[in-house]
Amino acid sequence: MQASEESVKDAVVGVWTFGSYETKDIDGSDVAYPLGEHATGMIMYTADGYMSVQIGAAGRPAYADGALHGGTDAERAAAAAGYLAYTGTYSVDVDVITHHPVASLFPNWEGSDVPRRATIQNDTLSLDLLEPIQQDGQARTGTLRWHRASAL
Repeated sequence: MQASEESVKDAVVGVWTFGSYETKDIDGSDVAYPLGEHATGMIMYTADGYMSVQIGAAGRPAYADGALHGGTDAERAAAAAGYLAYTGTYSVDVDVITHHPVASLFPNWEGSDVPRRATIQNDTLSLDLLEPIQQDGQARTGTLRWHRASAL
């Protein structure tokens, strides 16, 4: 959907379930899934400009001690490596949704702008990274795909 700012903002409002997060090297020949091919999560957009996203890799091991704020250094590192989460506000400029995180598991995003090109087709929202990211020392493009959640 290439549309006006209002129609994109109206179209994204609601809850979306995670479909995939894939990255590709710059020539598109190598595809990777930073959180695995079976990650789960949701992204939520409110009509008044708030958003929140949580994505977790499948099969993350539980902490052996079972304590919410426990775990060994290695367990906490593994839990964080398999998770992406942030919350804040968002703005729309034509087909670019910019997230403005106030809290993020990746602290570098707090207080920054995280822009994504939005495409909506049927009940699928695709968010494309506007700038390449570094993954394993290599510049890569990326796309996150979401599916509109059904009402409970």
